[in-house]
Amino acid sequence: MQLIQHIIELTPFYISALWGVVFLLNSLKANRARFGLGIFMITTSVVYLSHAIYFEGEFELYRKIDPLYALAGLSVWPMYYLYIRLLTRDVNFKSNYLWHLLPAITIAILLEVSFQFASAIEKEAYISSVLIHNKWPGTNASAMLKTMATIFFTGRIIFGIQVFAYLILGYQLVRKYNKRIANFYSNLEGKQLVWVELLTISLLITAVFSSVANFLGRSYFLENNLLFIPSLIFSILIFIIGLQGNKQDHNITDVVYDEDEGEKLNNQRIDKTDLKEKLIMLMEKEQSFLDPNFRITTLCSKLYTNRTYLSNLINDEFEMSFSDFINQYRIKFAKELMVVKMNSNYSLNHFSEEAGFGSVSSFNRAFKQFEGLTAGEYRKNLKKNK
Repeated sequence: MQLIQHIIELTPFYISALWGVVFLLNSLKANRARFGLGIFMITTSVVYLSHAIYFEGEFELYRKIDPLYALAGLSVWPMYYLYIRLLTRDVNFKSNYLWHLLPAITIAILLEVSFQFASAIEKEAYISSVLIHNKWPGTNASAMLKTMATIFFTGRIIFGIQVFAYLILGYQLVRKYNKRIANFYSNLEGKQLVWVELLTISLLITAVFSSVANFLGRSYFLENNLLFIPSLIFSILIFIIGLQGNKQDHNITDVVYDEDEGEKLNNQRIDKTDLKEKLIMLMEKEQSFLDPNFRITTLCSKLYTNRTYLSNLINDEFEMSFSDFINQYRIKFAKELMVVKMNSNYSLNHFSEEAGFGSVSSFNRAFKQFEGLTAGEYRKNLKKNK
């Protein structure tokens, strides 16, 4: 039973520490976002190691690392947000990142300094009442003990605010990024951050639980044998963040590079009506959309216009992103090809590749979006009605 409890206590620490080491061993220049995720994971591992020390009943050791725990705990969500920024907005680490860590540094320093100035009785009361049982000291407590408790609970309040603020800010950045790349690339496979959107929503839901747990105190979970609940939830979420972060190679660095290359092409502006007509003619005659790596800059070079002007025209005139605009032609081509090859035994992968899609999954998503059914269902209906 004790062994099981040890495993439960340390699982979040092991997972976050392992991912942290994996990501930090990557070259910083090769993928700054992944390196930033490594810092987030190591910070998270310090938090969960502190939790494990607490649940093991090592309260004297826990008190000694309390400022470190406060520093790590109040840095976790800022670090997650900074990771999202490195994925979606910032090509390099920035000095103003330190402002996000100021509350963590301040609370950690105040906790250590106030403890050093406290008397032996005040220290003992702080550990037993505030640190362990998460309780406000009595009305007869000394000014120093109340000061220490104020710093402690202020840290808890800041943590609760951080969770929601940084997750919402991160979610907004991801939405803007996904819109940006949808107006540049025709194939979004491996580029879009849909997983971050879904994960952020999950984290927001979990954040409600986290905030409640934060104010209930860890002793509540220990005394009621509920430790496995937060341990399981956070272990799963940390593992998913690490797994998806490890898969995510494409980020803002690649987008900026590709966009900069495209800006060198042309800056000529054409009448909107003429440009629209030329665009439709080009798509229908040349069928450039069959190229899986087709980008808006490819169209710009053929139409002798700039990316921003063409992107705005597609958004305004066709009321869709560049990616959707290209995919509608691909779906039309795939449908025609299915009719021609109705009696063939070709797989969906064949039609997907022929139409210019990067994968069958993206082909099916686009097909469902435009036709209301999957490519497989459409093909069955064709054979049934022939």
